[in-house]
Parts: sequence; structure tokens; C-alpha cells
Amino acid sequence: MPAITLAEVRQGQLTDLEKGVIDEFTRGDYLFQAIPFDPIANPIAGGAGWSTSYVYLSEESQTGFRGINGKYDDTFAKKKMKTAEVKVYGGAFSIDRALRDQGGVENEVALQMAQLIKSARKGFSYYLINGSVATSGDQFDGLDTLLKGTATDMLAHTTGFDLSTFAKVKENALEFATKLDEWLSLLDEKPHALIGNSKMITKIKAAAKVAGLYTLTPTAYGSQIDSYDGIPLITVEKYIPKGETVAKETITIDNATGNTSLYAVRFGEDALSVASPSSGKIIDVIAPDFNVASEQARGLVELRGVPILKSSKSCGVLRNIKVQ
Repeated sequence: MPAITLAEVRQGQLTDLEKGVIDEFTRGDYLFQAIPFDPIANPIAGGAGWSTSYVYLSEESQTGFRGINGKYDDTFAKKKMKTAEVKVYGGAFSIDRALRDQGGVENEVALQMAQLIKSARKGFSYYLINGSVATSGDQFDGLDTLLKGTATDMLAHTTGFDLSTFAKVKENALEFATKLDEWLSLLDEKPHALIGNSKMITKIKAAAKVAGLYTLTPTAYGSQIDSYDGIPLITVEKYIPKGETVAKETITIDNATGNTSLYAVRFGEDALSVASPSSGKIIDVIAPDFNVASEQARGLVELRGVPILKSSKSCGVLRNIKVQ
């Protein structure tokens, strides 16, 4: 079965509740609208979850000229086998069954479910960037880890390319556009999106307008998204990790330097996708059932998948961009 988007998942045999949850994940979120889910992860023996093995392409083959009666030098695309385990990410809430008789419990269930989905959407985006198996075995490796040290991991400036004020944006817009294009040329194809925090995306939009490269891209959901030269710009929101109380930028801004990073991603089975279980659900949802004999009725939402990057040049990161 080929990789599919959540919109295509929605067209399957789902309950109205499951369709509503997918709508909540994708509404106004281009990342969840665009990223494909590839059902290639198989069960691990003993019921330990799911895993998948895939070929990671680190260097492409090379070609050149040869003289008559000459020979080509042999070249090989460099690849290696990688394995990734599906991670389960989500949360739950409980409502005391005694409150059911007070009225309005349906509104409370809807509120709690919507907030849980919102947190799951922000959280998955956060770990898509920052996840690290080395930090926690419960996590998966995100783009920061997967791209570190690759050919598409580039510094915009040794100390910080200055877009900190509107005056600096106007002054440096054309040079920044040149730097962006230089970085994007390192990728194997034009990316499907540029991902940044709100300050980074605001600066890019301003620079693109100054440079005459600001465009709008229609989405499959009937809306339009701000774009740089036809590449959609995705803002990832702040997120409060479990156990913490303060929201933090998904893509950090260094307080001392004001520097942040920008990610370019190409989605696809040969690029960035989310490996999901070969059988079973990508997104699972359980609504509170007050007919079950329990003091509290529990609701649950979870997403099952692991980001995999099959080509090092399908995505990239541009670091040291000064936005404040």
C-alpha cells in the first residue's frame, strides 16, 4: 500500500468520530495536511510494537565524460540500511461519571477532546524537529538529529545572518534570498515546504516581498498558504512538553544571539514520510463511555508513527539566522 495523507485516510471506512479527529489534526495545519503516512512498519515479535527497515541514501551516483575507447570510472550511490520503531504519541483525559447528570457533559467532552488533539498536533510537530532517541528511548529521531552534519546542514552566517529588524530585512533581503537559493540548491529537488518558528516565517515573508519572491500556494483544503518562490511556509507553534509549565519554541531562538534555524522538507516515500503500522490505525481515538462500569469515563487520542528520511538531500536545515 502506498503512502497516503491524512485526507486520504479520512476517505476510508472510519467512524464520524475518527473523521472529526482527522479534521482537527489537519484544519489550518499544512504540515499535517501534506506529510504522508507510509504503512510499512511490521509487528515486532512478542507484541513489542512495530518496526521498519529502509534504505537510506547518503550520496548519489556520479557521471561524467569518457573518451572514445575509454572507460567510465565506477561510482556507486552510497546507502545503508536503517531501522526505526513506531512510537505511540498522545494523551488521555477522564470525566467523573457523576458529572454526567449535571448536564452539559457533551460540551465538556468536546472541549477536552479538542484540546487533547491540539496538544498532540503541536507535540508531534515538536518532536518531528527535536526528537532524539539518545535523549529518550520513548522518542524518535527528529530532523535536527537526522540532518546534523549532512551536506544540506548549512550555516547562513558564521555569527548570524541579520534579519532582526525591518530595516535589516530591507537591507539584507536580496542577499538573504541568494543565501536561501544557495542552500536550496544543495537539495536533490525543490522542497515542498519551509518550516520555521513564527518570527522566522514572518522575516522570510517580509524578505520575500522586498525581493519580489512572495507568492501564495493553494492547498487541497481550499485555502492558500504564504510561500517563498512557490514553496509553502509552515509556522510551527510553541509547545509545552509534558511535565513542564512554560511553552517553548519548537524551533528554538538562542536568547544570547537571537539566532534560529529554518528547515526545508520534501515529502514522499523516497524522502520524508511517517512510517505507520502496516495493519491498524494511524490515529486512534476513544470517546468517554459513561455506560461502562467505572467511576471515571476516559477519553484518549494517540498517533502511531515514526518519521523516516530516505535521502539525506531531500531535506535540509539552514542555521544561524538572526531574527531578534
